[in-house]
Amino acid sequence: MMFKKIKRIVNELRANQRKLIYAQEQLYASNKLRAILPKAHFIPETGWSMTPKALLHCLNIIQIQKASTIIEFGSGASTIYIAQILKNQGMDARFYSVESDLDWKAAIEKQLEVLGLDAYVTLVHCPIVPVSKELLYKQQQTWYDTKVLSDQIGTVIFDFVLVDGPFGGSTPYARYSAYPFLKDHSHTDTVWFLDDTGRPMEREIIQTWQAESNLNVSLNKRYGVLASATKFDASPYAFE
Repeated sequence: MMFKKIKRIVNELRANQRKLIYAQEQLYASNKLRAILPKAHFIPETGWSMTPKALLHCLNIIQIQKASTIIEFGSGASTIYIAQILKNQGMDARFYSVESDLDWKAAIEKQLEVLGLDAYVTLVHCPIVPVSKELLYKQQQTWYDTKVLSDQIGTVIFDFVLVDGPFGGSTPYARYSAYPFLKDHSHTDTVWFLDDTGRPMEREIIQTWQAESNLNVSLNKRYGVLASATKFDASPYAFE
């Protein structure tokens, strides 16, 4: 009886320690992100937003890997921080941000204008439509309009792909199609970043991408990174 009680207490202590470490890492990342902006500026963040650590990891990848061609699916805080780091570092890069919601796209455009970042990103409004057979996975029904995407990106080969859209609840496996669609727009050193892999469908998506690409996958608590084994690990500082 006493042994079970001690075991329960130890498990609770370990769980609390993991929560504390997670909170410390998010606070550390928040402070790093705050230092990127040139002045005090409020960026709206909700329960749907990427975590500070995930955002910092993306910026690490862009700067360390010197990514000059970037595309993200799902505009938001990431759009602003990526544009800001491109400006801060004087990087000559092409950055496309794909968004399906016109009102949200307009809100992000306003944020970019206020910060003088509108020249550093091409915001693409791309409706959600029925997905073609060659791009769907299991029960998936919709994805971004590939005609709009193809018209925008042309023959660009991307160094970094950030997938935080479409909204995960829009259809089963909503984000799967990014890899098959962009496979011919990537190279062996392209880094793929999928947010929300703490959810079962997103975790299955990145594992399926790994099987299809033969790249290495690194899973964090809420996101995953797919990259060549030869790429330098750009993970943010860990407190463990």
